[in-house]
Amino acid sequence: VIILGDCTAICEKIYSSPVPLVYTRHTARFLSLWALLLPAALYSAFSDLGMVWGILPASSILAFFLFGVDELAMQLEEPFSILPMQSFCDQILLASEILAGNTDDDE
Repeated sequence: VIILGDCTAICEKIYSSPVPLVYTRHTARFLSLWALLLPAALYSAFSDLGMVWGILPASSILAFFLFGVDELAMQLEEPFSILPMQSFCDQILLASEILAGNTDDDE
């Protein structure tokens, strides 16, 4: 029971310490600027191949994937908001009641 209480305290500490908003804003702004300037960086490579029309689809696909990775990173920074914590807690409660012998099956 003491170990379970320690684990709960650690989880509460992780849950209550937010990711700095400045970090999230900085990564979003940097990625937006990078995606905006990507067509200019790809122009010489695509013009050498004679496929200038391919800059827009290539830039769009790269931006789509990188913004997706950014969104995944934001979700992983706060895992408790996406995990079904109530069902985990209910299962832990049921298991601890079974171990303690305090189930309501006797009624």
